[in-house]
Amino acid sequence: TLEAAIDVLNMLGRVVVCGYISQYNTNEAYGIRNLIQVIFKQLSIRGFQFTSTAEEYGAKHQKDVTTWLLNKEFVYKEDITEGLDNAPDAFVNLLTGNVFGKGIIKIADL
Repeated sequence: TLEAAIDVLNMLGRVVVCGYISQYNTNEAYGIRNLIQVIFKQLSIRGFQFTSTAEEYGAKHQKDVTTWLLNKEFVYKEDITEGLDNAPDAFVNLLTGNVFGKGIIKIADL
């Protein structure tokens, strides 16, 4: 995803990186093949951890995101796995980067 984003970013574009769960437990991290574009396009890439910004931005962020979701200004995707029996496979998919969007295990209809 990051490689695709780098390819289409405009000059002086900015990227925020948080998470990277597919790389947490790997012995051989994969590389980003088009990092030269960071130089050519003068891009900025900045990592952050939610815990370092939650106190300062948490309430405002919650209000803003709620408004965006209600107004459909921000649309998200879900990767839904049916049944608790399939939870182990869903977790493996999450750790290997095979989940697109928010990973959910559906165990019942409400």
